[in-house]
Amino acid sequence: MSATKITAVVLLVSVMLNAGLQADRGRLVAALKNTGLLARALLANFVLVPIFGVLLVRLFALPPLIAVGFLLMALAPGAPFLPRAAGRQPGGSLGFAIALAFILPAVSVVTIPLTAPLVFPARGAGHVPIVPVMLNLIVIQLLPLLIGLLIADRAPQAAAKLNRPLTVVFAAAVVVLLVLNGATIPSQVAAVYGSRGMLAMLVISLLSVATGWLLAFSDLQYRRTLGISTALRNVGLCLTVATANFPGTIVAATVFTYLLIQFVVTFAFRLAMHRIAGSAKAQG
Repeated sequence: MSATKITAVVLLVSVMLNAGLQADRGRLVAALKNTGLLARALLANFVLVPIFGVLLVRLFALPPLIAVGFLLMALAPGAPFLPRAAGRQPGGSLGFAIALAFILPAVSVVTIPLTAPLVFPARGAGHVPIVPVMLNLIVIQLLPLLIGLLIADRAPQAAAKLNRPLTVVFAAAVVVLLVLNGATIPSQVAAVYGSRGMLAMLVISLLSVATGWLLAFSDLQYRRTLGISTALRNVGLCLTVATANFPGTIVAATVFTYLLIQFVVTFAFRLAMHRIAGSAKAQG
């Protein structure tokens, strides 16, 4: 196994373990009881965003390998830093963000193998091998997620202490991946731009935020949380698939580019929601 693949696996395991450590049984149960909101969150993340992805690939006529990275992100919700990005700042629901950080990657273990054959071609440059992806989902996504949940439930103090080290591991893995692929990333990102891939990523990120906002209905805190959680995708899983199955291609650079654009869009949305929450508090 190459250094790039090992680093990608470390990244995904640290991401999923951290997501499990942040989970809380009470908040998970509360989220599961709020069936209407949870159903709309699943609809947004597992149905509507993938549909947007397929339509945008066709609309912008993205090249096969750029389409692979783009669609991988569209199919894979569940960023582990949802509690920080979507819940801890004013205007969001921390409990719902923590629940989604666990529920979305857990559900994706089932949905991705079912939806990937419908989205990706059966053969050729854009083919994604489903069996290896399923193994990745089970071994290096689901298991660390469940282990993290077990630790959080049985030893909450240990879980709290592991949060920061795992965040450091995640950041270090991202840096190592950038260094290992640094020679090719600029030219590959330029190719993504030249293919109109960046424009497609901007459009899907804006559509994702808007979809989450609208499906949360009138509750402002859930609108903020669901808007951000719908836009943020599981970069750890996508980079693992990209480096394992498409080494030396533009797929990983496409995932990195999508990550950057979704960060810019959600950051702008967070600033807007922060101001709205501040205005509401001042008026109250």
